[in-house]
Amino acid sequence: MTTAVPAKPKKPRYPATVKRVAHLTPRMVRITFTSPELEHFGWNGPAAHIKLIFAQPAPEAPGADVPRPTMRTYTPRRFDREARELDVDFILHGEGPASIWAEQATVGQTLQIGGPGRNYVIDPTADWFLIAGDDTAIPAISTILESLPASAAAHVFIEVIDRTDEVEIPAHPNTTVTWLHRGPNTSQAGVPLEASVRGYQMPAGSGRVYVACESGAMRRIRAHLLTDKTINREHLITRGYWKLGAVDYPDGDYGQDPQA
Repeated sequence: MTTAVPAKPKKPRYPATVKRVAHLTPRMVRITFTSPELEHFGWNGPAAHIKLIFAQPAPEAPGADVPRPTMRTYTPRRFDREARELDVDFILHGEGPASIWAEQATVGQTLQIGGPGRNYVIDPTADWFLIAGDDTAIPAISTILESLPASAAAHVFIEVIDRTDEVEIPAHPNTTVTWLHRGPNTSQAGVPLEASVRGYQMPAGSGRVYVACESGAMRRIRAHLLTDKTINREHLITRGYWKLGAVDYPDGDYGQDPQA
């Protein structure tokens, strides 16, 4: 007899309207969404993820199956329950439905927001944190820094194209932020970040590491941290947010280890 596996419960969905559009850098735009229903949005902490669900296409013919709507995964940057506002930061890289949509977004446009999904759980007992990511990880990094205990030390590496992509990062009393510039050649994605992590001398004490960037670079960094720096697997969180050569890269790439 086969036991049916229960389906995962669907995340809540919220209709949302664009309230503000602010360009933070030449390649990053912050879009503020609003909706009375966001009063019930389950904000759950740093580096969480949401689904942005764009307009559902109409069937090609009467009676035909309705195509699935286009969805993309993002990290919410800020949530204000009282104001019913949710900020999402987009990288404008010229391809992909979310980037193209964000580039033309104007006040009054609508979409649906699903989620949130799971967040990064900060260990308050850790002595130090190493946080590394590229421009796509800036919202996650920012929300982590806002939640770190004041007593914890942190070093942050952030890789962007050039200095015009540097944005204001939340202040933390014991944090050092190092900006890395990879240049316009996309084949260099993750190269400066990997080199910086390899060269970083891990402090004494109990540490935690968070890495989010291009998928291939993430896997190389993860392997180095586990093998060469012997980081405890339980103390390492990695995320592949995108992949070189892939326009529709799926979410859920955590750099899973075959032997785990």
